[in-house]
Amino acid sequence: EYLRDRPAVAVADCMSIPLRDKSCDAAICIAVMHHLSTKERRIRCIEELARVVRVGGMINIQAWAMEQDESSRRRFAGADVFVPFNAQPKYLDKVSQEREQTSGPKINTNDNKSVAEMYSEAYEKADFDERKGL
Repeated sequence: EYLRDRPAVAVADCMSIPLRDKSCDAAICIAVMHHLSTKERRIRCIEELARVVRVGGMINIQAWAMEQDESSRRRFAGADVFVPFNAQPKYLDKVSQEREQTSGPKINTNDNKSVAEMYSEAYEKADFDERKGL
């Protein structure tokens, strides 16, 4: 009964969303696109969002922009960059911490944080304008 009044929420692979075609009124994709490493993967993600959202529905995609406000601390050296990702160890299970230390990205555990270098693509406004919805 508690969930009846709440919207449905799902977490899934953005290139293979486990929902029926046109089954959603809307979809949001926040802080995902800039971590997909190829143009083909980014297009596949957008195609999947379009597949599951009904005609006339809404898709909201948010990604890091090359153009930053003057007050922003984030500056990008280029479109394809590695950025530091800070995760508090209490949120990482022991197995993932051990795997990161042996075969994953370089980790720095100073200040009670695990810091990994994470791939990111920064977009210019024209990148989305040129795609005209795709």
